[in-house]
Amino acid sequence: MTLDRLSGLAVAGLGLALLLFVIPDQVEAVDYGWVRPETLPSLAAAALLLLGLMQAATGRGGGGLDRRATARALLYLCYTAAAVWAMGRLGFVWVAPVMVLALMLWLGERRPLWLAVGAGAVPAAVWVVVAGLLGRGLPG
Repeated sequence: MTLDRLSGLAVAGLGLALLLFVIPDQVEAVDYGWVRPETLPSLAAAALLLLGLMQAATGRGGGGLDRRATARALLYLCYTAAAVWAMGRLGFVWVAPVMVLALMLWLGERRPLWLAVGAGAVPAAVWVVVAGLLGRGLPG
């Protein structure tokens, strides 16, 4: 079993878990609107399942884990969990711009215009689409 195949199976397992358990349990059913709330998450989960199985079937490479990249990925996972937790406590409007700005700085972005767009315009656009157009609530 190569890392390519193992990672493909892990991604496929995640997609299957999302399709069978997470999406049906966490997405509310509604009978209005032209796009049902479960449509896009289900498509993304199906893509994870399909592409993970393709990776598992065709993966050939060996190799090991790059410890630095793995540590960085785990740090990002913890950062994301902290952002989700903070949004639940303080709200999207207050947390999203700060967390996006911190992430952009961590990734090395230093241009003021891009920092302003990333930390200001992107969370604002997400809020307009989700709250305004879709009529769904965001934390806080």
